Amino acid sequence: MKKLLFLSLAAVFVFGADSLLVGAGGGFKKPVTAVIENLKKDGVNVEGAFANLAQITAQAKQSDMALIVGDEAFLKKTDLDIKGYERIGKAGLVLVTPKGKQIKDASELKNLAKIAMPDAKKAIYGIRTVEFLKNAKLESELAPKILAVAGVLQVVTYVLNGEVDAGFINSTEAEARKGEFGSVIYIDESLYSPVFISAAKLASCDKNANCAKFLDELKTPRSKEIFAKFGLK
Repeated sequence: MKKLLFLSLAAVFVFGADSLLVGAGGGFKKPVTAVIENLKKDGVNVEGAFANLAQITAQAKQSDMALIVGDEAFLKKTDLDIKGYERIGKAGLVLVTPKGKQIKDASELKNLAKIAMPDAKKAIYGIRTVEFLKNAKLESELAPKILAVAGVLQVVTYVLNGEVDAGFINSTEAEARKGEFGSVIYIDESLYSPVFISAAKLASCDKNANCAKFLDELKTPRSKEIFAKFGLK
């Protein structure tokens, strides 16, 4: 993930000052990339950087990143100078299992040996997973079985490789790759705080004409269709 982040940043310096850098939580790589590709076809110079949201917010302080797409609640707790938010939609927490392993609901986690989740200190879906485990009164029972990894994309890799029995990811990745999992179980939304996904405007947004073009693009039917396809309500 770090390699991908730095490659994306390097591209900005190659393309010049008019290039727009958009950061996003790794779990939203696919829809944000699709939006970026549409803009590129229209001649807009824009690049994406993807990692867990803590890494993205840290990188934003050291670059001309103009926008961050991620959990609005997480972003509001940072010390970034955010000028405003363009809300994109609401996402969900999902439990997935490897191909060939079927479970019917989250209560069956008690019967599994190893469960992956994103880092609860750095990744928004790690935070939501902890909330769910606490509210479902599963935290102490499952603690010895939990494997915490960097973010959603790492959880997906562990699940697809069969290295864990289940993993917690976001609805975006769950929808994008649902044919690759054994079970896809949406967690009861009453058991964790809402995940509102927004594009946060940073100080450099107003200095870059392409930033307004990106924000306008988020409101178009084609972008709304992309985000709906990837599980955002």
